[in-house]
Amino acid sequence: MEIRFLSFVLPSVLFLGKSFLVAATEASSAMSQSSSSSSLIVQAAVKATASATAKMIDKTTTPKTISETTDDVVAMARKFLEFASPSLLKILDSHADKKSAEDRLIKIGRIVFSTVLRYGTNGAGQDPTKLEASLALLTEEASLLASVLEGKAPKKVPTVRFGKTELQMPIVTLGCMRFQQSWNRGRKKDAVLDMSRVQDECQENLVNILRHAYRCGVTHIETAKMYGSSQLQLGYALKQLFDSGEIRRENLIIQTKLPAGNLTAAAYRDDILASIRSLQLDYIDLFAVHGMNFQSDYDALFDNPKGNLCEALKELKRKGKIRHVGFSTHAPADLIHKLIETDFFDYINLHYQWCGSYTASGDLEDAGNLANVRLAHKKDMGIFVISVYDKGGRLYTPSNKLRDLCLPDMEPMTYGSVWLWQHGLFDAEKAQTHTFTVGAARPSDLDQPILSSLMLAENGKDLAERRERVSARLDQAMVDALGQEWMSTWNKGLLNAHASKYQTHHTGLVWLHNLIKGWGMLDFAKDRYGPMENFLKNWSADKTREENMKNLGGGFGWMPGVAISSSLDYTPDFANCPEENKERLMEAVHFVHEWAAKPAGGQEPKKAPVEWEAAFDMRPWTAFPER
Repeated sequence: MEIRFLSFVLPSVLFLGKSFLVAATEASSAMSQSSSSSSLIVQAAVKATASATAKMIDKTTTPKTISETTDDVVAMARKFLEFASPSLLKILDSHADKKSAEDRLIKIGRIVFSTVLRYGTNGAGQDPTKLEASLALLTEEASLLASVLEGKAPKKVPTVRFGKTELQMPIVTLGCMRFQQSWNRGRKKDAVLDMSRVQDECQENLVNILRHAYRCGVTHIETAKMYGSSQLQLGYALKQLFDSGEIRRENLIIQTKLPAGNLTAAAYRDDILASIRSLQLDYIDLFAVHGMNFQSDYDALFDNPKGNLCEALKELKRKGKIRHVGFSTHAPADLIHKLIETDFFDYINLHYQWCGSYTASGDLEDAGNLANVRLAHKKDMGIFVISVYDKGGRLYTPSNKLRDLCLPDMEPMTYGSVWLWQHGLFDAEKAQTHTFTVGAARPSDLDQPILSSLMLAENGKDLAERRERVSARLDQAMVDALGQEWMSTWNKGLLNAHASKYQTHHTGLVWLHNLIKGWGMLDFAKDRYGPMENFLKNWSADKTREENMKNLGGGFGWMPGVAISSSLDYTPDFANCPEENKERLMEAVHFVHEWAAKPAGGQEPKKAPVEWEAAFDMRPWTAFPER
């Protein structure tokens, strides 16, 4: 099992040394002033954690012992749960899926360790209130998780009307792009084209994810032809669960996606039917045209010399093979607007999160996809948000600063969820988003969104008040770091990758600059800048835009932008920006390159401030297709 724990805790542990134990003891002493039962549970848990941490400090003095940390982190979680939620510990000890049980213990252990390390008396973010509140939140979630795993939760994941489709959509969707055996993007001889190439462990894990999702009310399942062996494996898993009677077909909302491509309408129809057969279904509830990222994708559907592909979709809808048609997109905001305005689609999959709109951030006057969410709402479309925990800020491994700003009210993952679920409450036009996808690699990856949704169902008013406090702190932190004038004007006249001279994604880069400066989101910026560096390798200043776009390939539409080059002059790209912003914009894009670019050969990465470092990582293992 791959463990990423040491990379973010070891430097701080070694620096604090045994003083960390003092921090834990003093923190628990400070909490003893409170007589509430929850405070007593947290106090006892902190004391228990201190002894487990002493063992960890003794054993993890060098990166060579990284493989030994798993047992220690699990031991820490067990000590915590002995006081905080004995019922959950008992359930995990007897759980049939031992790997998922261990995943949950590792995640709990990492949160506990990071929390006491950060907010204890000698921690960099010393704050006894946050220490107690964070562990109290974890205690609450542990008790709720126990009821979920026992099948005794008072509710299931809530559902909402999914726009004009009239489907009752769960507010959490199971995304199927991280549990399959392979992406099938390497050598053809290694492709997983039939079940004989699928490992038993992988398929068993996939079935367990489906079971956990269904039991909790996550009945929307979303896959795609581009997800390698996902459709194949999902088809076999669904047949198994249907045949056994564990799940009924009519109780699921099943969605798949295919790109438009350079096809005839007949070929596109046959391609879609092949996907339905691969899923071993008679029909699919939702079909999305996958990756409507370029004008050429629009043309393939509605202005195609070979015949508009939309005709194939109409035919399949008439025949009942697909019931509702939508599109997914990573496009610039203006192209998304154009697609919505066709009135052809019933729903949309797009990027729109609390921290920005990923590929569309900086576009349009609202600096992202807000206008498109509002337009889709006006047209009564279902609104399905993509990748809230990954493209929405890597919330599974938040920076210390982001976590500081979210606590004591909620953890960053909960905030990102609630922000979307309650969007209709605070948006000026009451535009509601309906669901978001969670790409689960193991059953435990669904726990956090499921628990958050149950808390929403139980007390949405309380969560709204907490969300408002977090939003206010986040806004103020951004203003403190960058200034109100900058936050109001940074995107004015700024060009994205499709409009700039050298295919540089200035809107995205300046957005990343803001996220690093305001909320410490350096790791997220590195993730987003990495593809830009790869595109730079295939880009040449000696070629025309058309030649470069051909060399960059279709992947450019999914993750647009070419990295910064010291040999190029980007001044013309800022011609339409406010004069007072031009110099600072140039500094911003170079700042991102300085901090987010991979170090040149042999060089060490820059040492980031503690506030920019990851608080913890909720990925205790490597997903099958990433191995």
